[in-house]
Amino acid sequence: TLPVRSHEPPVVRRSVVPLEPGGGGLEIDADLLSDMEPGTGSLLVSVSGAGRLDVPGLVRALDRFPFGCAEQITSRALPLLYLDEVALSVGLGADEKAPGRVRDAISSLLAKQSSSGGFGLWGPGRGDLWLDAYVTDFLTRAREQGFEIPSVAFDLAIDNLHNRLAYAADFQSGGEDVAYALYVLARNGRAAIGDLRYYAEAKLGAFATPMAKAQVAAALALYGDRPRSDRLFRAAQEMLTEQTDSGLWRPDYGSVLRDGAALLALAAEAGSSALDLQALASRGEDLLERSVYTSTQEQAWLLLAAHALGEGTAEPRLSVGGEIHDGSLHRVLEEAQLRAGPLAIRNLGDRRLDAVVTASGIPLAPEPAGGDGYEIERAYYDLEGRRVEPSGTAQGERLLVVLSVTASAKRAARLILDDPLPAGFEIDNPNLIRAGDVKGIDWLGLVETPAHKEFRAERFVAAIDRSKKDPARFQIAYLVRAVSPGIFNHPAATLFDMYRPSLRARTGTGRVEVVGALR
Repeated sequence: TLPVRSHEPPVVRRSVVPLEPGGGGLEIDADLLSDMEPGTGSLLVSVSGAGRLDVPGLVRALDRFPFGCAEQITSRALPLLYLDEVALSVGLGADEKAPGRVRDAISSLLAKQSSSGGFGLWGPGRGDLWLDAYVTDFLTRAREQGFEIPSVAFDLAIDNLHNRLAYAADFQSGGEDVAYALYVLARNGRAAIGDLRYYAEAKLGAFATPMAKAQVAAALALYGDRPRSDRLFRAAQEMLTEQTDSGLWRPDYGSVLRDGAALLALAAEAGSSALDLQALASRGEDLLERSVYTSTQEQAWLLLAAHALGEGTAEPRLSVGGEIHDGSLHRVLEEAQLRAGPLAIRNLGDRRLDAVVTASGIPLAPEPAGGDGYEIERAYYDLEGRRVEPSGTAQGERLLVVLSVTASAKRAARLILDDPLPAGFEIDNPNLIRAGDVKGIDWLGLVETPAHKEFRAERFVAAIDRSKKDPARFQIAYLVRAVSPGIFNHPAATLFDMYRPSLRARTGTGRVEVVGALR
C-alpha cells in the first residue's frame, strides 16, 4: 500500500510587514511554513513601489488558475504584457518566458473567435459584448507591445465592436459593455468623438459601474478632451466611494475591488491629475486585505494598477541577506532554502516600504467540509444504484460519482465544479450520466447542462451557468473505474463562483483503498 496526497489545492496566507526607512526590516525563516506538509511549502517575498499589492502572488495565482475560458485566458496573459520580469522572478519563465505565454494566449483566444468577430467564453460564440471588448482590449495592448496579431482576426474583432455599438440599445442603468467597447475603439482610433461626448454628457448617470465611467473617461483622454475626461474620472471615484458589493451576479464579471483597480489603472495610464491615485491605491489595498479569495478579473486589474502605479516610482534600496539590492525585490523562497538559514531584508532608503510575504503549500490538516452560499455532497453508487463507500473498491470495478449542489438561495452565477480523483481511479465514461442511464437511479435529479466540461486524467471539471430562475439544487454524475491497487488520499470536491469566489463549498477529504482485481 502507498499513501498518496494528490491534487489537494494549496492554501495561501498573505501578510504585510512595514519596513521603516533607514534600516527597518524583517527576518524570514522556515517557521512560516510550519503548518504545511513537508516539501510543499514556499514563500513569495515582494518589496516594490506597488505598496501592499502582492504583485508576484497575484501573477502566480493567475498562472495557477487551472481553467481556460476566454475571460480567464485573457486575465492570465494581460498582466504579462507589462510584468515579464515579475513573471520570471517567481519562476514562471524557467522553461517558457512570458512572451511565449502571451503568444499561446493569443492563439487560444483566436480559436474562440466566431466569423462575426466576437468571442465565446468556452468556444467560438457571440453575444457578450463586454467579453468581446475585454479580449479585444488584450489583443490591442498585445499588438502595441509588439506581438503579432493576424490582421484579419484583429480587424474582425474591431469591426465587431463597431457594429455592435451601432445597434446598441438605449439604457437607463447599465452600459458596462458599451463603455468598454468605446474605450477599445478609442484606443484603436476608431471611436467617434461625438459618440464619446454624447455618452459622457447624456449617459453619465446611467452607467452602472465606476469602471464603465472610467473607461469613457480614458477614451476621452486618448482623444485629448481632458476637461470631460477629468470630470468623468471624478464621477467614477465618487461612485466607487458609495459602492458596496451586493453579492449579486454582474454581467461584466466585476466587483467593487475590480472596479477600483480598473479605475486606478485607467486613470494612471491616462496621466489624469483629477484623482489622488495613492489614496485610491490605499483603498484598494484595504479591500484586498479583507478578501480571502479573489477572482481572475480582480487579479488582472490589480496587476495592471500595480504596473501603472510603479511607473516612475523611485526604486527601493534594500539589503537582502547582507547584500545591497537596488530595485524591486520579487523572490521565491523554497522550504529547503529557509531551513538552511533565515533571510534578512532591510530598507536602506529614505521612505517607508511594505514587504508582502505570501506563504503557500498543502496544509498538514486538510480544510473541513463546508461552504458559504453553497453546499456540495459527493457520493458513490454501484451500477445497481446502491450507495457504497469507495474504500475497498476492487480493481476494475466501476462506480457512479454523484455530485449534489445546493445553493442557499436561487441566484445567477458562473460556477466551476472541480472534483479531483483519488490517484487509483480514472474516469471511465467521458459523458455525464442522466437519470435512466444506470439501473436503479431513476431518482437522480439530473441536471444541469454544463457550459463546458473536462474529463482530465486526474479530475473532473464542469463550468455551470445558472440563472436566478434555476432551482437551488442540482446534480451531476459521471462514471469512474478503479485501476491501481493501493491506499490513496481522496481530495475534496469544490464548487465556487468564478467572479464572486467567496461563494463556494467543499466536501471533506478522505482515503480510498483499491484492492485486488475483480474475479
